[in-house]
Amino acid sequence: MFLFKKKKDSLTPPVKTDQKKEKSLTIKKGAPSVSSVPGISKQESKKVTPISKSKAVHLGSNKDLFGNLLLRPIITEKATILAGENNCYVFEIASRANKISIKKAIAEVYNFTPIKINIVKIKGKSVRYGRSRGRTKNKKRALVFLKKGDHIEFVKRG
Repeated sequence: MFLFKKKKDSLTPPVKTDQKKEKSLTIKKGAPSVSSVPGISKQESKKVTPISKSKAVHLGSNKDLFGNLLLRPIITEKATILAGENNCYVFEIASRANKISIKKAIAEVYNFTPIKINIVKIKGKSVRYGRSRGRTKNKKRALVFLKKGDHIEFVKRG
């Protein structure tokens, strides 16, 4: 079928490189002289083009990497009692997060290393809005225990 045939690009001229680079990029002796790629001559197959490795994207800080795991702190009566008595703070976290990633996120965002982390999964409940029935989302919470002297203070924006 003619729809799937590739066009040959005869308009672009071959790229010329420096002779010094060609000597450093040639394949060692003992390599097979037959080109494994059809349409390329033996001399062209011996030349190796350098591949530039892409560097990791720098996002400003690690807070951007871990900030999307900690969705929000849970500020309820029970959570404030836990924070006062046991130095335990409750966060709503992403569904893909685990204990190791939460520990790294707390260390990066709040500059405290947690002693212990417990994770609680909360199933969504079935709800009705008039005639239509639906379901709320599943949630995941992390209980983060800190050392005695450490304290996280949540400030309400707005």
